[in-house]
Amino acid sequence: MTLAEKPEIRILLVDDHTLFREGLRRLLDGEPGVVVCGDFESAETALAGLARGLEFEVALVDYELTEAGGHTTNGLDLLRQIRELRPGAKILFVTAGMDMADLMMALKDLKAGIFLKTEPIAELMLAIQRTAKGERWVSSGAAMALVENQQAQADQEKQRHEHLTERENLVLRGVLEGLSNKEIGGRLGITESSVKAVLQKLFEKTGVRSRSQLVRYAIEAQIAPE
Repeated sequence: MTLAEKPEIRILLVDDHTLFREGLRRLLDGEPGVVVCGDFESAETALAGLARGLEFEVALVDYELTEAGGHTTNGLDLLRQIRELRPGAKILFVTAGMDMADLMMALKDLKAGIFLKTEPIAELMLAIQRTAKGERWVSSGAAMALVENQQAQADQEKQRHEHLTERENLVLRGVLEGLSNKEIGGRLGITESSVKAVLQKLFEKTGVRSRSQLVRYAIEAQIAPE
């Protein structure tokens, strides 16, 4: 099969910004190997099109969509509804940006790709082709945001650990070893009530609510028993 004979990738386009959507459609219509089978300005009209039997390989979906009544539809909600109608649908968010929690959910839980509108448009065709093959595209800007978020979380964990007093660290190590409050108190030469008071401080500083969660915190913070 030659390049010209390869089947075209059918594109579903959903974006409430008319100028961007129409410009993107003109761009895609001029590209070999793809065909825009439908473009919609809202989640409602897109779902209506799918209900009428519209078929596609890749959906390009904006993150926030303004509906006819003025309310906003989250692109993740639309993704879920699309997949109810087309379980194997491949989704690529084409967006100016996303909330970090939603970005992680889109990538990890919903298996969607991310293409930022700030990225070179020349990369969009590659993103579409990779998405059509079942790969998950992540724009360099989105990938950098994820790395920075993970680093920030790691720095926060390190900072919280560094703010523990010597006694709090010793009690935390005792908890990690599985010692009781009485055993920790005996090791440190303090009363059991003092151990409980230190544990309460540890709960407040580490943001946990139980002893088991404190053990998990100690493991994730790489606090090893002596």
